[in-house]
Amino acid sequence: MPEPSPHSVTAVREAERLMHGGSFEQAVMTLQNVADPEPTVAAISMLASLYLELGELDTALQHATAAVERDACSVQARDVLARVNLALGDYFSALLHYDVIAHLSREQNPLPPDKYSIPAHIAFHNIEQVQHILAVGSYDEQAFPGIFAQELDGLSRRLFEVIDGSNGTAPVVSVQGRNSRIIADPPYVRVSEERLPAYVNTSVDYRPIQQGIVTGREKFQIIDDFLTPDALQQVQKFCLESTVWRHPYQFGYVGAFPQDGFAIISLLAIAEEFRTVLGDAFDEYQLAQWWAFSYDSKLPGTDIHGDDADFTLNLWITPDSANLDKETGGLVIWDKKAPDDWSFNDYNSGGDRVRQFLKDQNAESTTIPYRANRAVVFEGHLFHQTDEFTFAPGFANRRRSLTFLFRRSKRRFAVR
Repeated sequence: MPEPSPHSVTAVREAERLMHGGSFEQAVMTLQNVADPEPTVAAISMLASLYLELGELDTALQHATAAVERDACSVQARDVLARVNLALGDYFSALLHYDVIAHLSREQNPLPPDKYSIPAHIAFHNIEQVQHILAVGSYDEQAFPGIFAQELDGLSRRLFEVIDGSNGTAPVVSVQGRNSRIIADPPYVRVSEERLPAYVNTSVDYRPIQQGIVTGREKFQIIDDFLTPDALQQVQKFCLESTVWRHPYQFGYVGAFPQDGFAIISLLAIAEEFRTVLGDAFDEYQLAQWWAFSYDSKLPGTDIHGDDADFTLNLWITPDSANLDKETGGLVIWDKKAPDDWSFNDYNSGGDRVRQFLKDQNAESTTIPYRANRAVVFEGHLFHQTDEFTFAPGFANRRRSLTFLFRRSKRRFAVR
């Protein structure tokens, strides 16, 4: 495949800048000048993303499909096609493409060297997960060749000591030895799932939630016993035994995203059944994104931020027995959202600017304690953060949360 010209590369970068600033129509015009005579995968994929943002889903699908046909191994093209299929409600196709992306990402990433630096908390998480998978025994023996369990035990103890003495920061450590590559990039393992008759608990009274959404008077609402017992158990097992946790964050937690393999029927079924139980009150909203976070018991959680969503559904799945302080461990939500002129990075990255804004606005916060199988639905743009938590040590006891973002459907049909 020929290399894109400098003009094409410049146009794509300019379109990205315009897109991040919300100037979608202008970004489309910038790209169309190069996409027609010089249809690179990057330009076509970017056009598909722009049309997705504009709600022109059929046009977005055409461009995303063309990008994948041009380069079936392009993660960028596959990702936008998955997102378009998600917006169209074609969940089967979305899951298919996310699965391909997970494999492509691992195949295309270079192997780590024998000695390298890595955030201590992701190394510790990976070791604990491999140890957990080996202990429960539900894995393909070919998935973990040449693992030295005694060496893992020693590494785990040393990493725990490093993190314990880090005073709430996420230190970086140097790793080497026979298990070094396992620590950096564990083999891709995903637990199989069973198609369940129901995922969301329909015995919950959703009428107050429906009314709160319609009137806009309730900024957040709590749903206890959100999942059916079988659904909760299945999601817990997937999170414990699937090596889809690939994104370390500076405050000491690890993320799993659809592109990493965190894309299964159960998750989409939960989102769709949630929309269904809310009926007409949620008819205009669609699932836009989802992920999960796994937290280290010695490090803080997510900082203050807002989500790029009309509504956020936060779900906690670790058993209550792991939570050593029943009054904490959940979520803190403020009654303010960012000004309209703030960019996504401004309100999503947290930091002193957000804290100063909340102080200047005399914002009030509400703390929602942690409970297993408790969901909290709230206006996604409201500032929020993980509450302080004290969870027991051990991989199965880690605080784990699932997040689903819902946005108002922007679907429209272009007039050509």
